[in-house]
Amino acid sequence: MQEAIKVLEHAEVVLMKKIKAMKDGKPKYAANERLHEVRDALALLKQHDNNDLSTRLSEALWDARG
Repeated sequence: MQEAIKVLEHAEVVLMKKIKAMKDGKPKYAANERLHEVRDALALLKQHDNNDLSTRLSEALWDARG
């Protein structure tokens, strides 16, 4: 999962740089929409990764007790 997060973080940086260099207009707005989609996907993956880690830690603690 970490590789997918790294790829999306890189895509986010590239899009931000492109958007900064663009003048206002349809292409800039389209790139901005794409940036929001990348950020949403990134947030979702990070949340899933954190939930997965929490589950594994809980299971490890439960196994250590028993």
